[in-house]
Amino acid sequence: MSAELNDPAAPLCDCRTLLPDDASTYDKGVVEGGLTAEEQDWLRQQRRDWELRFDGGRRSPEELVSGHSVDVGPERWAKFDEWPSFDTDASSPLSLRRGVVTDVARQCRESELWLPLLVTSFAWGWGNRGFGPARLRRVLNGKAGLPGLPTTEIQKRLAAAVGTLDQQDAGAAYQLLLNAGRISGLGPAFFTKFLYFASRTDNAGCPALILDARLARQMRGFWQRRANEPYAVNGRSARWLWQGPHWSTRRYQIYRAFICRSVAQLSESGERWTPELAELLLFRATRVT
Repeated sequence: MSAELNDPAAPLCDCRTLLPDDASTYDKGVVEGGLTAEEQDWLRQQRRDWELRFDGGRRSPEELVSGHSVDVGPERWAKFDEWPSFDTDASSPLSLRRGVVTDVARQCRESELWLPLLVTSFAWGWGNRGFGPARLRRVLNGKAGLPGLPTTEIQKRLAAAVGTLDQQDAGAAYQLLLNAGRISGLGPAFFTKFLYFASRTDNAGCPALILDARLARQMRGFWQRRANEPYAVNGRSARWLWQGPHWSTRRYQIYRAFICRSVAQLSESGERWTPELAELLLFRATRVT
Protein backbone atom coordinates (compact mmCIF):
# COMPACT_ATOMS: atom_id res chain seq x y z
CA MET A 1 0.00 0.00 0.00
CA SER A 2 1.69 3.13 -1.15
CA ALA A 3 1.89 5.94 1.37
CA GLU A 4 1.03 8.25 -1.51
CA LEU A 5 -1.82 6.15 -2.85
CA ASN A 6 -3.32 4.76 0.32
CA ASP A 7 -6.75 6.20 1.05
CA PRO A 8 -7.12 6.93 4.79
CA ALA A 9 -10.85 6.31 4.44
CA ALA A 10 -10.39 2.88 2.87
CA PRO A 11 -11.84 -0.02 4.87
CA LEU A 12 -9.48 -2.17 6.90
CA CYS A 13 -8.57 -5.62 5.67
CA ASP A 14 -11.05 -8.22 6.90
CA CYS A 15 -9.23 -11.09 8.60
CA ARG A 16 -12.11 -13.43 7.72
CA THR A 17 -11.29 -13.12 4.01
CA LEU A 18 -7.65 -14.03 4.69
CA LEU A 19 -8.08 -16.89 7.16
CA PRO A 20 -7.94 -20.19 5.22
CA ASP A 21 -11.07 -22.33 5.35
CA ASP A 22 -8.97 -25.29 6.43
CA ALA A 23 -7.17 -23.44 9.23
CA SER A 24 -6.89 -25.47 12.42
CA THR A 25 -9.05 -24.80 15.46
CA TYR A 26 -5.94 -23.49 17.20
CA ASP A 27 -5.14 -21.01 14.43
CA LYS A 28 -8.75 -19.88 14.13
CA GLY A 29 -8.98 -19.35 17.86
CA VAL A 30 -5.87 -17.19 17.98
CA VAL A 31 -6.83 -15.10 14.95
CA GLU A 32 -10.47 -14.59 15.91
CA GLY A 33 -9.55 -13.80 19.51
CA GLY A 34 -7.01 -11.23 18.42
CA LEU A 35 -4.82 -9.24 20.78
CA THR A 36 -5.31 -9.18 24.53
CA ALA A 37 -5.75 -5.81 26.20
CA GLU A 38 -2.16 -5.99 27.45
CA GLU A 39 -0.85 -6.73 23.96
CA GLN A 40 -2.82 -3.82 22.51
CA ASP A 41 -1.35 -1.48 25.12
CA TRP A 42 2.12 -2.81 24.37
CA LEU A 43 1.77 -2.19 20.63
CA ARG A 44 0.43 1.31 21.21
CA GLN A 45 3.49 2.00 23.35
CA GLN A 46 5.71 0.67 20.54
CA ARG A 47 4.05 3.22 18.26
CA ARG A 48 4.64 6.05 20.75
CA ASP A 49 8.30 5.03 21.05
CA TRP A 50 8.69 5.02 17.26
CA GLU A 51 7.01 8.42 16.96
CA LEU A 52 9.68 9.87 19.27
CA ARG A 53 12.09 9.42 16.36
CA PHE A 54 9.92 11.86 14.40
CA ASP A 55 10.25 14.74 16.86
CA GLY A 56 7.74 13.12 19.15
CA GLY A 57 4.57 14.31 17.39
CA ARG A 58 1.72 12.06 16.35
CA ARG A 59 2.25 10.74 12.85
CA SER A 60 0.16 8.90 10.29
CA PRO A 61 0.83 5.21 9.66
CA GLU A 62 2.16 6.11 6.21
CA GLU A 63 4.71 8.57 7.61
CA LEU A 64 5.84 6.12 10.26
CA VAL A 65 6.27 3.29 7.78
CA SER A 66 7.84 5.19 4.89
CA GLY A 67 10.33 6.80 7.28
CA HIS A 68 11.70 3.45 8.42
CA SER A 69 15.23 3.18 7.03
CA VAL A 70 18.04 0.64 6.89
CA ASP A 71 21.68 1.67 6.55
CA VAL A 72 23.22 0.22 3.40
CA GLY A 73 26.74 0.41 1.98
CA PRO A 74 26.12 1.23 -1.72
CA GLU A 75 29.59 0.06 -2.73
CA ARG A 76 28.59 -3.48 -1.73
CA TRP A 77 25.62 -3.52 -4.09
CA ALA A 78 26.71 -1.26 -6.95
CA LYS A 79 28.42 -4.26 -8.57
CA PHE A 80 24.98 -5.49 -9.58
CA ASP A 81 23.89 -4.01 -12.89
CA GLU A 82 20.33 -3.68 -11.59
CA TRP A 83 21.33 -1.54 -8.58
CA PRO A 84 19.51 1.82 -9.05
CA SER A 85 21.28 5.16 -9.00
CA PHE A 86 20.41 7.03 -5.81
CA ASP A 87 22.34 10.21 -6.66
CA THR A 88 24.84 9.54 -3.92
CA ASP A 89 28.52 8.72 -3.72
CA ALA A 90 28.91 4.94 -3.99
CA SER A 91 31.39 5.06 -1.10
CA SER A 92 29.05 6.97 1.22
CA PRO A 93 26.58 5.22 3.55
CA LEU A 94 23.00 5.25 2.33
CA SER A 95 19.99 5.41 4.61
CA LEU A 96 17.52 3.41 2.53
CA ARG A 97 13.96 4.28 3.53
CA ARG A 98 10.92 2.16 2.76
CA GLY A 99 9.57 5.11 0.81
CA VAL A 100 12.67 5.13 -1.42
CA VAL A 101 12.43 1.39 -2.11
CA THR A 102 8.78 1.97 -3.00
CA ASP A 103 9.90 4.55 -5.56
CA VAL A 104 12.08 1.86 -7.13
CA ALA A 105 9.06 -0.44 -7.23
CA ARG A 106 7.08 2.28 -8.96
CA GLN A 107 9.78 2.66 -11.60
CA CYS A 108 9.71 -1.11 -12.11
CA ARG A 109 5.99 -0.97 -12.77
CA GLU A 110 6.61 1.60 -15.46
CA SER A 111 9.41 -0.40 -17.12
CA GLU A 112 7.84 -3.82 -16.42
CA LEU A 113 11.31 -5.00 -15.38
CA TRP A 114 11.45 -6.14 -11.77
CA LEU A 115 15.09 -7.07 -11.13
CA PRO A 116 15.96 -3.58 -9.78
CA LEU A 117 13.34 -4.05 -7.07
CA LEU A 118 14.64 -7.51 -6.24
CA VAL A 119 18.17 -6.14 -5.82
CA THR A 120 17.07 -3.07 -3.84
CA SER A 121 14.69 -4.92 -1.54
CA PHE A 122 17.37 -7.55 -0.99
CA ALA A 123 19.87 -4.84 0.00
CA TRP A 124 17.28 -3.20 2.24
CA GLY A 125 16.64 -6.56 3.93
CA TRP A 126 20.33 -7.27 4.53
CA GLY A 127 21.54 -3.81 5.43
CA ASN A 128 25.24 -3.80 6.25
CA ARG A 129 25.47 -7.47 7.18
CA GLY A 130 28.34 -9.26 5.50
CA PHE A 131 26.82 -12.02 3.37
CA GLY A 132 24.05 -10.12 1.57
CA PRO A 133 25.74 -9.58 -1.82
CA ALA A 134 27.05 -13.15 -1.88
CA ARG A 135 23.55 -14.48 -1.20
CA LEU A 136 22.11 -12.37 -3.99
CA ARG A 137 24.75 -13.63 -6.42
CA ARG A 138 23.62 -17.16 -5.63
CA VAL A 139 20.06 -16.20 -6.51
CA LEU A 140 21.11 -14.58 -9.78
CA ASN A 141 24.02 -16.82 -10.80
CA GLY A 142 23.61 -20.13 -8.97
CA LYS A 143 26.06 -21.74 -6.56
CA ALA A 144 28.46 -24.68 -6.14
CA GLY A 145 28.78 -25.26 -9.84
CA LEU A 146 25.00 -25.28 -10.38
CA PRO A 147 23.98 -22.45 -12.72
CA GLY A 148 21.12 -20.20 -11.74
CA LEU A 149 18.15 -19.37 -13.91
CA PRO A 150 18.78 -17.15 -16.93
CA THR A 151 18.18 -13.50 -16.17
CA THR A 152 15.28 -13.45 -18.60
CA GLU A 153 13.61 -16.30 -16.71
CA ILE A 154 14.08 -14.57 -13.35
CA GLN A 155 12.53 -11.43 -14.83
CA LYS A 156 9.65 -13.51 -16.15
CA ARG A 157 9.00 -15.16 -12.78
CA LEU A 158 9.14 -11.90 -10.87
CA ALA A 159 6.73 -10.30 -13.34
CA ALA A 160 4.40 -13.30 -13.06
CA ALA A 161 4.41 -12.97 -9.27
CA VAL A 162 3.50 -9.28 -9.47
CA GLY A 163 0.80 -10.06 -12.01
CA THR A 164 -0.64 -12.65 -9.65
CA LEU A 165 -0.41 -10.16 -6.78
CA ASP A 166 -2.37 -7.61 -8.81
CA GLN A 167 -4.95 -9.96 -10.30
CA GLN A 168 -5.50 -12.25 -7.31
CA ASP A 169 -3.86 -11.50 -3.97
CA ALA A 170 -0.70 -11.73 -1.90
CA GLY A 171 -1.44 -15.32 -0.89
CA ALA A 172 -1.57 -16.46 -4.51
CA ALA A 173 1.65 -14.58 -5.32
CA TYR A 174 3.32 -16.18 -2.29
CA GLN A 175 2.17 -19.61 -3.46
CA LEU A 176 3.62 -18.99 -6.92
CA LEU A 177 7.09 -17.97 -5.67
CA LEU A 178 7.10 -20.80 -3.16
CA ASN A 179 6.33 -23.47 -5.76
CA ALA A 180 5.78 -23.25 -9.53
CA GLY A 181 7.50 -19.88 -9.93
CA ARG A 182 10.29 -20.59 -7.47
CA ILE A 183 13.65 -18.86 -7.91
CA SER A 184 16.44 -20.91 -6.36
CA GLY A 185 17.94 -19.28 -3.28
CA LEU A 186 15.07 -16.79 -2.93
CA GLY A 187 12.99 -17.89 0.04
CA PRO A 188 9.97 -16.33 1.75
CA ALA A 189 12.01 -14.03 4.00
CA PHE A 190 13.18 -12.10 0.94
CA PHE A 191 10.53 -12.71 -1.69
CA THR A 192 7.91 -11.35 0.73
CA LYS A 193 10.01 -8.17 0.92
CA PHE A 194 9.89 -8.00 -2.88
CA LEU A 195 6.12 -8.59 -2.91
CA TYR A 196 5.59 -6.11 -0.09
CA PHE A 197 7.22 -3.24 -1.95
CA ALA A 198 5.46 -4.18 -5.19
CA SER A 199 2.15 -4.06 -3.31
CA ARG A 200 2.89 -0.55 -1.99
CA THR A 201 2.57 0.83 -5.54
CA ASP A 202 -1.01 -0.32 -5.98
CA ASN A 203 -4.36 0.36 -4.33
CA ALA A 204 -5.13 -3.30 -3.74
CA GLY A 205 -7.14 -4.20 -0.66
CA CYS A 206 -4.54 -5.82 1.61
CA PRO A 207 -0.74 -5.58 1.55
CA ALA A 208 1.71 -8.38 0.92
CA LEU A 209 3.25 -8.30 4.38
CA ILE A 210 6.85 -9.29 5.06
CA LEU A 211 7.32 -12.61 6.86
CA ASP A 212 10.81 -13.49 8.04
CA ALA A 213 12.39 -15.25 11.01
CA ARG A 214 12.02 -12.26 13.33
CA LEU A 215 8.32 -11.83 12.60
CA ALA A 216 7.74 -15.58 12.82
CA ARG A 217 9.25 -15.51 16.33
CA GLN A 218 6.78 -12.79 17.26
CA MET A 219 3.91 -14.91 15.96
CA ARG A 220 5.20 -17.91 17.88
CA GLY A 221 5.06 -15.80 21.02
CA PHE A 222 1.40 -14.89 20.45
CA TRP A 223 0.51 -18.53 19.81
CA GLN A 224 2.50 -19.81 22.82
CA ARG A 225 0.67 -17.46 25.18
CA ARG A 226 -2.62 -19.04 24.05
CA ALA A 227 -1.44 -22.64 24.21
CA ASN A 228 -3.62 -23.40 27.25
CA GLU A 229 -6.84 -22.10 25.68
CA PRO A 230 -9.53 -24.74 24.98
CA TYR A 231 -9.19 -24.26 21.22
CA ALA A 232 -5.47 -25.13 21.42
CA VAL A 233 -6.05 -28.58 22.96
CA ASN A 234 -4.45 -31.25 20.79
CA GLY A 235 -3.06 -28.57 18.48
CA ARG A 236 0.51 -28.65 17.24
CA SER A 237 3.05 -26.67 19.23
CA ALA A 238 3.51 -23.00 18.46
CA ARG A 239 7.20 -23.64 17.85
CA TRP A 240 6.37 -26.22 15.17
CA LEU A 241 3.66 -24.08 13.57
CA TRP A 242 6.00 -21.11 13.05
CA GLN A 243 9.14 -23.05 12.21
CA GLY A 244 10.75 -21.61 9.07
CA PRO A 245 12.27 -20.76 6.78
CA HIS A 246 9.79 -22.10 4.21
CA TRP A 247 6.43 -21.28 5.75
CA SER A 248 3.48 -22.71 3.85
CA THR A 249 1.02 -20.51 1.98
CA ARG A 250 -1.55 -21.40 4.63
CA ARG A 251 0.81 -20.17 7.37
CA TYR A 252 1.42 -16.93 5.47
CA GLN A 253 -2.32 -16.30 5.16
CA ILE A 254 -2.84 -17.04 8.86
CA TYR A 255 -0.11 -14.54 9.66
CA ARG A 256 -1.76 -11.87 7.50
CA ALA A 257 -5.15 -12.64 9.03
CA PHE A 258 -3.78 -12.19 12.55
CA ILE A 259 -2.14 -8.87 11.66
CA CYS A 260 -5.34 -7.57 10.08
CA ARG A 261 -7.43 -8.69 13.05
CA SER A 262 -4.98 -6.92 15.36
CA VAL A 263 -5.13 -3.72 13.31
CA ALA A 264 -8.92 -3.71 13.45
CA GLN A 265 -8.77 -3.93 17.25
CA LEU A 266 -6.13 -1.22 17.57
CA SER A 267 -8.18 1.10 15.33
CA GLU A 268 -11.28 0.80 17.52
CA SER A 269 -9.94 3.55 19.77
CA GLY A 270 -10.15 6.03 16.88
CA GLU A 271 -6.42 6.02 16.12
CA ARG A 272 -5.76 4.79 12.57
CA TRP A 273 -3.55 1.73 12.13
CA THR A 274 -2.50 -0.20 9.04
CA PRO A 275 -1.18 -3.77 8.64
CA GLU A 276 2.23 -2.56 7.50
CA LEU A 277 2.58 -0.35 10.60
CA ALA A 278 1.83 -3.32 12.85
CA GLU A 279 4.35 -5.41 10.90
CA LEU A 280 7.00 -2.71 11.25
CA LEU A 281 6.51 -2.36 15.01
CA LEU A 282 6.60 -6.12 15.55
CA PHE A 283 9.73 -6.38 13.41
CA ARG A 284 11.50 -3.69 15.41
CA ALA A 285 10.54 -5.04 18.82
CA THR A 286 12.92 -7.29 20.71
CA ARG A 287 10.09 -8.89 22.71
CA VAL A 288 6.32 -9.10 22.67
CA THR A 289 5.47 -8.44 26.30
